[in-house]
Amino acid sequence: MVFRNKYLQFILIFFSFFEANSKEIECQGAKIRIINKITTEKNFFIMPLSQTLELDNAKVRILRCVKIETDGKDDEIAILNHQPTLKRDDEEFLGWIFKSSQYLNLPQNVMYDIRLEECLKEDPIFLKKD
Repeated sequence: MVFRNKYLQFILIFFSFFEANSKEIECQGAKIRIINKITTEKNFFIMPLSQTLELDNAKVRILRCVKIETDGKDDEIAILNHQPTLKRDDEEFLGWIFKSSQYLNLPQNVMYDIRLEECLKEDPIFLKKD
């Protein structure tokens, strides 16, 4: 069966993680990796939920971060909001990003590659560069 709607595909994949014998752990923060595509500089940021990280051309927020354990398969999933600040054809992104499937669902940013490194159980309180 071929799905033409990418959101329907996304929902089906997301709910496949929530089987009857899965364990979900709500986390209070996230560690993300950001690579500058132009300079190849790699930075890691530790972020509390809902705090805004301002990049040169966008604002990034993690709204929810969850660790999921299902039959020995562990994954970490976050809801990420990416808002371009430059007035271009870039669209705002609000969606789940997966640690195990880094290329499944990503915000489009011409300068930065944004990835989830891990969900943090403890609240980091402040945004900081790691």
